[in-house]
Amino acid sequence: MNPVLLASLLNGTKNILSNRKVQIALLLIIVYFIFKKKIRKTILKWRQRQFDKNDGDLINQLALKYRSAVNPSSFNWMINFDGTTDSQIEILAHQTRGKLQLVSDAYKLKFNESLVDRMRKELSAKKFQNWSNIVN
Repeated sequence: MNPVLLASLLNGTKNILSNRKVQIALLLIIVYFIFKKKIRKTILKWRQRQFDKNDGDLINQLALKYRSAVNPSSFNWMINFDGTTDSQIEILAHQTRGKLQLVSDAYKLKFNESLVDRMRKELSAKKFQNWSNIVN
């Protein structure tokens, strides 16, 4: 590489890194990557506390029942391999009628995924359409 070009490149880099805003931005990026897992755990604990405040609430109970219907073993890593209890989901759909947004919010708060997306994955197209018609 040309020494003049290399010196110019180093000088430009030095000027950029001496900017206070760039230094702060780089520091924040580094801190984020160092504490990423800790930040994620803190957010999950906060969400859990928010959900647990109203644990006996009907809406939260419906969210938990939906999860147990799609994940009978209760092991998170098995959710895509467990069977789905379609009859229980249909019963829950009738209980959820008119409260889908509230139940979906509670489900997202507890399990960090959308209830509608989970139902779309678990149910066939015809059963999902039937579920959607019932809850809306």
